[in-house]
Amino acid sequence: MHIETPKKIVNGKKYHQVLLRESYREEGKVKKRTIANLTNKPKEQVAAIIEALKHKGKDKVSAENLEQGKTIGFSMVALFMMKQLGFPKAFDRNFESKVAQLLITARVVLQESRLQALHWSTEDHIVNLLELDRKLDDKNIYSGLDYSYEQKEKIENRLFKAYYGSTPPTTFYYDVTSTYVEGEYEQSDLVAYGYNRDGKKGKQQIVIGLLSDEEGHAVSIDVYPGNTNDVKTFVDQLDRLKKRFRLEHITIVGDGGMIKSDDILTIKEYGYDYITSIGKPTIEKLLKEEKLQMSLFDENLREVVDEAQDVRYILRCNPIRAKEIKENRESRIESLKTFVQTKSDYYSSHPRAKRETLTKHIDEKIKRLKLGSFISYSITPKQDNVANSTGQEKEPITVTVEMDETSYQAIARLDGCYVIKTSLTDREKNSKEVIHQNYKNLIKVENAFKTLKTEYLEMRPLYLKTDKRIIGHIVLSMLSYNVVLRLKGYIKQAGLDFKSVMRQLANVKTVKNRLNDYLSFEYLPKVDPTLQRLFDLMKLKLPTKL
Repeated sequence: MHIETPKKIVNGKKYHQVLLRESYREEGKVKKRTIANLTNKPKEQVAAIIEALKHKGKDKVSAENLEQGKTIGFSMVALFMMKQLGFPKAFDRNFESKVAQLLITARVVLQESRLQALHWSTEDHIVNLLELDRKLDDKNIYSGLDYSYEQKEKIENRLFKAYYGSTPPTTFYYDVTSTYVEGEYEQSDLVAYGYNRDGKKGKQQIVIGLLSDEEGHAVSIDVYPGNTNDVKTFVDQLDRLKKRFRLEHITIVGDGGMIKSDDILTIKEYGYDYITSIGKPTIEKLLKEEKLQMSLFDENLREVVDEAQDVRYILRCNPIRAKEIKENRESRIESLKTFVQTKSDYYSSHPRAKRETLTKHIDEKIKRLKLGSFISYSITPKQDNVANSTGQEKEPITVTVEMDETSYQAIARLDGCYVIKTSLTDREKNSKEVIHQNYKNLIKVENAFKTLKTEYLEMRPLYLKTDKRIIGHIVLSMLSYNVVLRLKGYIKQAGLDFKSVMRQLANVKTVKNRLNDYLSFEYLPKVDPTLQRLFDLMKLKLPTKL
């Protein structure tokens, strides 16, 4: 390790640099790298470092001592992803906005509480990388949530402009989910009981609406009261696309439960198009009206244009899905038969068993398995012919499960069949294959919810006590999702495993080089070749000094 003072000439002027450098070998060749730029440091500090290097290994000044520094891998990569996504243009430069970015990074790294994020920040270089000018504590760390709530609309608008520039997408996807909360909320306008998609009975919840592009990139997120119907949230998104993002001639994609007849009218009023699906009852109605025919349901895509209604239908029958549905139905029938046999055996062998209890259990089982439309049963003999009080053995009964073949076939004929409905009636501009693929891309919104809720980011359950901070948490979780999505894209492109890369990043730490009792500096050593390959793909240049 040594000091070099190279000279530069720029526009005829001479500039001197003071660089702390070290030599190393790579593939048999001697190379140099800069550890620190000391040009703007006070002369007495530079002189002290020169003196320390001169006496290194001697008693006068303590020898160089290498210590393990703080972690930096996660935070360095997360902030680099945020820069690519346009975060520096979307966020202010005050303390609160930097805390919000710290919480986004912590959500990617930890998936833990704000207090855990505070503890992590003391062991990582995130505070230095964000250049926080105030010490974090258990109170001001919540300012990041307050900032994201207050500036939500501004952040989304700025990010939209920074990410898409002058070429915004023409197709957007919308879906709704819910997430449950813990604790009691007496004065909340958001927390309420409603249809719980998490399977958490007896838990209050909030409803979340997510708008994304065809890549799965989240554009906007909104929080609604837990008892809000999915359809009621849809018009808000149309209004946002029209007024806030000022978009014209776009297509909005949503599932059949999201886009209803009234919503279609609103979509047309906005000058937009839509792609959605229709349920089996509607398909049956169209078949009955002969607007669709069963012969059109094939493995290959078929289409019908209803010019009078300005509607186009894309039809397909997925043979794999049809097989799965059939096997599932037959499995449920077999499950019922096994259940009936077990219950009838119990009834026959227990003198005090009641026939009404037997029928009640069978009826409940049929209802639970959703077989009532084509399954019935009969019991023989029809009446108990032995009184329990006589002490005689009860005559065994037989329960016969019966299937209505006509009803069964009526239900089974649409196995694997589905219909996509759209206002894009121009076949030349929009092929049926493109429309079909656009609808299938809705899975990316579902994957976003999966990542946010269960797979990686784990934003549920919620423990926050105010509506403002609940919304702030949801906004930061959405932004964290975009960071994870971008990182996953690079990792997939590099042919690496996501979880393995996460573990490797957790082990990337700085090395503290202590020259003596008063002088030290930190630098980042070479990383694993696998990570370096990923960094090269990302065009992330590692800092040689901190």
